[in-house]
Amino acid sequence: MESVAKTSRQQQADDTRLRLIVAAGKLFAERGYAESSVAAIGEAAGASRGLVNHHFGSKENLLWAVIEHYIQNWQHEVVAPAIAGKRGLEALRAILDEHRRIAHEQPENLLLLYRLMGEALDPRKGLAGQFTNLHRLWREQGRYWWDEAVEDGQISPGIDQEVNASVIIGAIRGITLDWLIAPGSFDLDAAYEQQWEMLVGWLRPSRR
Repeated sequence: MESVAKTSRQQQADDTRLRLIVAAGKLFAERGYAESSVAAIGEAAGASRGLVNHHFGSKENLLWAVIEHYIQNWQHEVVAPAIAGKRGLEALRAILDEHRRIAHEQPENLLLLYRLMGEALDPRKGLAGQFTNLHRLWREQGRYWWDEAVEDGQISPGIDQEVNASVIIGAIRGITLDWLIAPGSFDLDAAYEQQWEMLVGWLRPSRR
């Protein structure tokens, strides 16, 4: 019985923690990190302010729990199924297609990420270091698919991967940011398709 009670308490604790993460993510997307108080997060989650500190220790720790939550969902629920059985440029294309789908279906997730990135530019908010690490993770993942594409003869081996990682990430971010700022002002699917065609045209070995 004691073991069952502990399991039940742990489940309740896990449920509360998840509610706080989801509530914080919504508020960060709507108001930004600096303008989202611990009290407001607790209220939105149906919990007390004290539970925020109990589960995370600080608002900053909660922020990175939010980011980790969305990154894990992206990696395990979006990326992994999308690239199953694919490699190189085929895998990269699958990721772009999923990114476009999320822009259509879950724009609030992208809004959260971009809003926090904007705040990371302010050194007083202390977010820059963590986002530097996040960018490093994205680049490392991209290098794996890039190396496969070079091996398969899809990308010229003479092209600088580091430079083009910035070009690719920046282009995707720019498209979706424009879409979030002015929804419906352009054909999002056509923009992604054109970006892909320009990317492949530049990367293919026949250019060199």
